[in-house]
Amino acid sequence: MMAEDGLDGVAIREVARRLDYSPAALYRYFDGRDQLIAALGADAAEHLAERLRAVEAASAAERLRGLGLAYLSFAAEEPARFRLLFVELPSSRTSLAEGPPPTSPYVIVVQAARDAIESGALSRTLDPEVVAYTLWSLVHGMAVLGSTHLKGFSADLESAHRAALDLLIASWKPAPTAGPGEDADGEHIRYGSAPVAG
Repeated sequence: MMAEDGLDGVAIREVARRLDYSPAALYRYFDGRDQLIAALGADAAEHLAERLRAVEAASAAERLRGLGLAYLSFAAEEPARFRLLFVELPSSRTSLAEGPPPTSPYVIVVQAARDAIESGALSRTLDPEVVAYTLWSLVHGMAVLGSTHLKGFSADLESAHRAALDLLIASWKPAPTAGPGEDADGEHIRYGSAPVAG
């Protein structure tokens, strides 16, 4: 129903008709349309959370990459749920001070960012929420472009998505520590024509 008409197409009477229920019977489970939509939103969030929890990776940084790809797969394979969750429904969170609800899939991304920072895979100067939000913004933008402006576009978008995620995560990694007589890239610092021995 949502895939056909979006959120505007969700109505108690139409849901009852498709389920072969009477509207009165459906009202035993939902007080009204708003409660029905909230239940659909919770279902969509759980579907995404299941995908994110299933991500396995060899390192904390690789897990962030995997979470981004899982989000993109969710958007491509479950477009009605994706649209409901991230286009139709507003966030229940109204400020950074509140913290995300514990059932939010975003909690998984924030925790993964925190783990990557604490393990040293990412720079310890980073804020986990900033990392999570930046990653989410990138993959959400790519997901929306893929389903709207670039729909039907003939290109290997999956490879482009992977490359974009790799570039982003690489930018968060700690700067190399320079050894004696080396710059941050491990190159010998030259004075005149002779390198300084490390």
